[in-house]
Amino acid sequence: MSGRQGRPKPRPDWWGAVKLLLSFHRNETKGRLETVSHDDTWVDIYDPPTAPIATVIFVPGLAIRGREDPRIRRLGWALCAAGLRVLIPDIPSIRALKISASQPAEVNALLKSLAQDRAVVTTDDIALMSVSFSSVFILRAALDGVLGDRVSALGLIGGYFDIEKVADFLITSERADPYGRLLIARSFFAEFEPANEGAVVALKHAIEVSALNNTKPIDLDGLFDVSDPVENSLHQLLSDPKARREFLDKVTNVFDGGWAGYRIPQEFPQRMPAVFLLHGRADLVIPTEESRRLAHQFARQGIAHHLCVSNLMDHGNTAISLRRAVDVYHLVAGFAWFLAHLRR
Repeated sequence: MSGRQGRPKPRPDWWGAVKLLLSFHRNETKGRLETVSHDDTWVDIYDPPTAPIATVIFVPGLAIRGREDPRIRRLGWALCAAGLRVLIPDIPSIRALKISASQPAEVNALLKSLAQDRAVVTTDDIALMSVSFSSVFILRAALDGVLGDRVSALGLIGGYFDIEKVADFLITSERADPYGRLLIARSFFAEFEPANEGAVVALKHAIEVSALNNTKPIDLDGLFDVSDPVENSLHQLLSDPKARREFLDKVTNVFDGGWAGYRIPQEFPQRMPAVFLLHGRADLVIPTEESRRLAHQFARQGIAHHLCVSNLMDHGNTAISLRRAVDVYHLVAGFAWFLAHLRR
């Protein structure tokens, strides 16, 4: 944990954090949900029953249901219970479960457009939140002059520091959730080997089946028809250790080229907003160490931050048991810190 020198430390908003966690646990909140059109996409707006203390813009991760994912809806209502106005936009390429060279600019343009629209952002204070691979977008937003001057806090859930290490884990580790491997493979083939249309179609189907049945472990053997030459080659690519290592080399090269926008900045501005880092200890998509490394970078630069590694989370799910008092306390403390930094 760190704070900026020369500034008084904001008081943690314990009551707001308790309301947030209780709402998430009970999956109920008083408030209003409205869906509006903005820049050719849809935005869900969660409004608390009283005047909001700040606006949070949440960027979903690579989830097939996007803003309508029950997990995202639950978080939207929980943030609303803490007195926040919450905006959750659909971002077409993210909802399509793609990584692409154009995606970072697409997300940045939408964030700027939302932040400048007084019809949807009705408060002076703005926070940006994201999950998983989308964490890079809000970290890069801090480098944008328009956004950096408007945003008071960032919240990253399951974010990363080094995209190459994350790709290495997802592609080569036997512990990693194969879903991440499928996402990288589909995006790689679609953008850099589009002529291999059969592979793109097969990977798209495998991802959609996996995403729609996300309560079950992914079985690569059941996702591909090995009697089909194209699907057999994909099965080999994603399951054979040597083939996976060779594929990783190709992916690493594009993070130096077309996918360079997914690299985290090496240095952040001194006026960087305060950053709340929340990571599940059981995360099998982005290892916990990634948030620890981000925290180390912020500490080195003197950027206000709070790291919470929780035993109550994996990568996409949270199971809050009030009987696990110590774990619940750490979650409450983290959100209390985050809520306190929303006001300038």
